[in-house]
Amino acid sequence: MGLPGLIHDFLLFFLGLGLILGGLGVVLLTNPIYSAFSLGLVLVCISLFYILSNSHFVAAAQLLI
Repeated sequence: MGLPGLIHDFLLFFLGLGLILGGLGVVLLTNPIYSAFSLGLVLVCISLFYILSNSHFVAAAQLLI
């Protein structure tokens, strides 16, 4: 079951934005706890990208990491 084009593009945009901001947070934040939270955001966004591309097993494996 696919998503309509506009909703899919909307989700891709915000997941990409979350990836960019999370990656910047990992690199630029000096507190290691906040940096770890940013890394968690990046891993969840990558998993959601896999779900959008219908790779559910890879998404589950990504979340287990």
